[in-house]
Amino acid sequence: MTYETLDVRIEDRIAWLTLNRPEKLNALTPESMAELRRFCTEHDDDENVHVVVLRGAGERAFCAGMDLKWSEGLTKKERIEQGRLGEKTFSMLERLSVPVIAAVHGYAVGGGLELALAADFIVCSDNAKMGLVEITLSARPPFQPKYMNGGEDPDQPEFGGSAPGWGGVKRLPRRIGKARAKEMLFTGIQLKADRALELGLVNSVFPADDFDKEVAGLAERVAAMNRYNLRLVKELVDNEYDWIEPHPS
Repeated sequence: MTYETLDVRIEDRIAWLTLNRPEKLNALTPESMAELRRFCTEHDDDENVHVVVLRGAGERAFCAGMDLKWSEGLTKKERIEQGRLGEKTFSMLERLSVPVIAAVHGYAVGGGLELALAADFIVCSDNAKMGLVEITLSARPPFQPKYMNGGEDPDQPEFGGSAPGWGGVKRLPRRIGKARAKEMLFTGIQLKADRALELGLVNSVFPADDFDKEVAGLAERVAAMNRYNLRLVKELVDNEYDWIEPHPS
């Protein structure tokens, strides 16, 4: 089956799942959310898939988060529902039976980083920039993004607050610890690759020129493993189970 916003290629036990809107920095839309869920449904039990590599098309970004055109056109009701949509979608990706590797190059900001955090682990190119930047949208200059030109954040309610809504506020602390996560969330800072590695946000940093080759080598090694063992290990780690005795054959 074909996809409009994704490119899906399954080759030698590896599912290459590519966000395919490079002209929009692979920003997420309702259509891409629906297609990500469809991918999870179609391939969760696919015995030809031992590992999924999640990446972004083009040279500039893994994913720039929520598509601005989508965000600006939301009604108040739709604004609430889009948060549930993103959380539901990313949770499906997180719960895939097999390992998911997020291969990040360029920008992975806002919902883009939240998407990467739904993977089992992240590797990145040395040109990567990552952050949960949502809090800066309602900040005072010079900390508000320049493209907003001092305008109001459409996600900021008249009363009450706003925060990243696609799972980043729970997944980031699990990845790097609460204090470091709070610093990122309070400041909206974008981390460069070396700092992301230092904090434990990413597992490895590869040179941009070698990135595709290094990611492919990592994926090939994981894909070489028995699929049922990969599934079991993921279940044990995610659920903090002890594996006391194997089932008798």
